[in-house]
Amino acid sequence: MNICRHTLHAFGLGAILLLAAPAWAERLVTDMAGRQVRIPDEVRRVYAVGHCIPMVGAVAPDKLANNYRLGEPAWRFLSPAFREGKIMPGTGNRLSDEEVMRMAPDLVIMEAMPGAMEHAERLAARLNTPVLLVDLDMHRYKPAFAFLGEILQRPHQGKALADFVATRLEPIAERARSIPADKRVRVYYAEGPDGLSTNPAGSSHTQLLDFVGAVNVAQIANLPDEGMSSVSLEQLYLWRPDLILVWTPAADRLTTWKAIMENPLWQPVNAVKQGRELQIPWLPFSWLDRPPGSNRILGAFWLARTLYPEVFPFDLTSLTQEYFRLFYHREISAADAQYLLDLARPRAGAEQ
Repeated sequence: MNICRHTLHAFGLGAILLLAAPAWAERLVTDMAGRQVRIPDEVRRVYAVGHCIPMVGAVAPDKLANNYRLGEPAWRFLSPAFREGKIMPGTGNRLSDEEVMRMAPDLVIMEAMPGAMEHAERLAARLNTPVLLVDLDMHRYKPAFAFLGEILQRPHQGKALADFVATRLEPIAERARSIPADKRVRVYYAEGPDGLSTNPAGSSHTQLLDFVGAVNVAQIANLPDEGMSSVSLEQLYLWRPDLILVWTPAADRLTTWKAIMENPLWQPVNAVKQGRELQIPWLPFSWLDRPPGSNRILGAFWLARTLYPEVFPFDLTSLTQEYFRLFYHREISAADAQYLLDLARPRAGAEQ
């Protein structure tokens, strides 16, 4: 009888302690901007802001609460986990605070950039959700993946991604630094529907050009918000690019590509005269920019090999397959990889 009373007493004390404990455990972490933030011990649902989407998806696509609104051709090359149960914006690329609160994330991941610390604090207060900042600089991918692996309780995947960066990506920047100045390819990054918008060197949107040793010919100021700047054809005549890289939000319709190829005023531009225009592959995300996230790792292989084949004699087909397996959690065939690589060279006048 005494044993029963003792057992009941212990059970009652345990129940009281359990009720008095917090509803969930927390941990204190330091993000990549040096901020100390309390987050749930178990993170199950993450709202990734903009450029962070591919990066969070690479670590834990099942925990990613949102994604861009992508077309069917893009979904074909991503694991179903990038799509299933995800909240996507009805228009544009952004979700409202109300939409984010309805998804009830445990954590928000944002890009660490100028002004982001204040923005993160305001967003955390509005959403009543902890916000962590992650560095998306291409030279900081290794610690970023290791950090996300720990935060999202996927340390082995975070390490695998960080190791891939160390062995595959970082040597590109090292080798690129050895390319003589007079051997560097001069590139114009053609954006917008008419190709007469761009970003200069120093912008996160063109970091990949610097990373692989290209020269960005756009001699213009970087806007405070890193938006696209307008340029003129007269400036392009003077800049004399060796190569034009073409991007457009309607890449599948080749709108910018056709605007350049079919406008006679573009024909005096050095690269156009020499037939040196490349459509940036865009599936499932652009390989160069928009978003300037971890999708640029694949673009680094493609662009380095394209610009300097003697310096970077990669097997692009196998590298593309390896990247998709690790970052997009999708096995693709050699034929699929070649299809994606061939998007860079559209047939004249053809729709993709």
